[in-house]
Amino acid sequence: MANYDILITNGTGSAMMEPGSYAVTATNAPGYELTSLQPTSYTVSSGAQTAAFTLAANGTLTINFNETGAAGGTPITSGTVVMTDSTGETQYGSVVNIAENGVAIFENVPYGTAEAGYTLYFKQLTSDENHNPYQSVFTVGMGAQTQTEYIQNTPIAVEQNVTLTDANYSGMPIQSASLNFAANA
Repeated sequence: MANYDILITNGTGSAMMEPGSYAVTATNAPGYELTSLQPTSYTVSSGAQTAAFTLAANGTLTINFNETGAAGGTPITSGTVVMTDSTGETQYGSVVNIAENGVAIFENVPYGTAEAGYTLYFKQLTSDENHNPYQSVFTVGMGAQTQTEYIQNTPIAVEQNVTLTDANYSGMPIQSASLNFAANA
């Protein structure tokens, strides 16, 4: 019986193998705990087969949701976010709640190196009642075992309807003017 190395690309691979029993190990999977491979044995019979193996990642990603998208911004107070594919249509794992301090923590995520980070995609599903959720799928290049990212949630703008009338002639509308509103410091 021969030994086989099956190259995995985007989660799949294949090879022609002789029937027999094999011990299976994982190599070259940055950001994953290689000893977590399950199952660790495989038996090839006389026909074509399909097998499923799993590896556990061990990175931690902390995502801060706030009004600036940078450190120190006013945090949102609730919401949800999920890991997805690049389109945002396929969800991976469970939805994660955003805590009162604006933080969502994803445990056991894969990671690469500073030069070649592992690309992950996320979609914010909901935000608190005062903020808009981030509208697009966002990408995180996970280049370290522990990493922090910041995502902006803009305050919800609420439509304001105003009137401007003549002070001397009650109810008479001003035909052309602008009102300028400046935020108080």
